[in-house]
Amino acid sequence: MEPTAPQSRAATRRRIHHRAAVAALAIVAVAVSACGASSTATTTTSGAATTTAIVKPPPLPLQGCNYVVNGQVPAGMSTGIQPPFAAFGPDQAGVSALQHIQAHGGTAIVDGFTIPPGTVLRAGPDTSGRPVGTVPGASSLLIVEPVLWTTSSGQQWLASFLACGGSSLYWIQVSQIGRADKAAGVQVANSIATALAAPTTATGVSAQRIVIDAQHHFAWASGPFSFAIARGLYQGF
Repeated sequence: MEPTAPQSRAATRRRIHHRAAVAALAIVAVAVSACGASSTATTTTSGAATTTAIVKPPPLPLQGCNYVVNGQVPAGMSTGIQPPFAAFGPDQAGVSALQHIQAHGGTAIVDGFTIPPGTVLRAGPDTSGRPVGTVPGASSLLIVEPVLWTTSSGQQWLASFLACGGSSLYWIQVSQIGRADKAAGVQVANSIATALAAPTTATGVSAQRIVIDAQHHFAWASGPFSFAIARGLYQGF
């Protein structure tokens, strides 16, 4: 059964709080090296695919399921809670995408997105496998500076880690967001289009090149950015 759109009151509430939450989470614009790593490389298994982790979660300390800056959770930051999803490793599509980024670089969107209830989460940019979860009702994901992946067929995917959500990326098909919540789907798609159209020198909403560094973290290929890539929170309304 296709997920249904949430009630308009809940959707309106998300839109009201979205920009404030994104702005607060963007305060985590600190030198990554100053924070220390929050996890180590792991070995993951998904079906027949076994690989040493190509990329690890952002090296930012956590307090509960919230990012910490200068010893405290920034005022106004959306409160993260423990995600309900079981541990998983990347599927073959996820491994292949990360190997491609490792070899050739990739793209991240300098912006934040609220992912609504009913959105399906996967272990890689492929809809053929079993989902790793679905965002439950009365909750959402806030993802900031997510990785943008475009398949050979032109399908767009966003990928982000979640605080307290394990060591693997959660992949979200952009077109599926609209099936969960039409207004949210339009907003995300429009924001991505705006980012892709912005100059690569832009410091606002834009699409920027990324690499995977020697410490197995996503890093900006160039530009003035220092905040961590692909960070997210699971949150209740």
